[in-house]
Amino acid sequence: MVLKSVENRLERLFERTFARPFKSGLQPIEIGARIIREVDLTRQLTNQGPISPNEIHVWLSPADANRFDGFQKALISELEETVRQHAINEGYNFVGPVAVEIFVDDDLRTGDLAVKTDFLGGDAHPRLIADDGRTFTIGDRPVVIGRSPDVDVVINDSNVSRRHAEVWRTAEGVAIRDLQSTNGTYVNGHRVTAVSLSPRDDVTVGALHLRIELA
Repeated sequence: MVLKSVENRLERLFERTFARPFKSGLQPIEIGARIIREVDLTRQLTNQGPISPNEIHVWLSPADANRFDGFQKALISELEETVRQHAINEGYNFVGPVAVEIFVDDDLRTGDLAVKTDFLGGDAHPRLIADDGRTFTIGDRPVVIGRSPDVDVVINDSNVSRRHAEVWRTAEGVAIRDLQSTNGTYVNGHRVTAVSLSPRDDVTVGALHLRIELA
């Protein structure tokens, strides 16, 4: 089921991002599946539950790296989201933000890859992750979401109010509050006024989906 989810995510990325099909050589699905395998093999058990590695280094052959040139940023973003979603599904926690980096190894043959995972602590601040690839640190002041250009998370959507909602840190974690928006703020499909959030929650503001990542 996990592998199928990875395949589906990367196939959708392939379809919407790539102008030409790749009939041979290393495929993004193979990279995602290999990363998931390494994450599961190197996770650690602690008194706070299983901890997932959050630093993922991928080495490709020169030929494969050249084939992926031009859409590597989109691929990295999708691979990072794949790691986050897998961690959520498996109940893993992180010690810091998830980051995937891709390198070239002249000794690798076309179609081969190497993956190394590590645990790298970041600051103690949780982050807000948008489905368009943007990330926002939730610091000491609330993160405001809206259509106005002077808010923290700007959404160019007529269905979003100028100051639509805000996300802030609490003693227990992270919460979101609707700022009396016209069309509402939704968590897991339900309109909310104010509610605490977990990494499994899907926050919808207009057409944008967001969720939190707890470090």
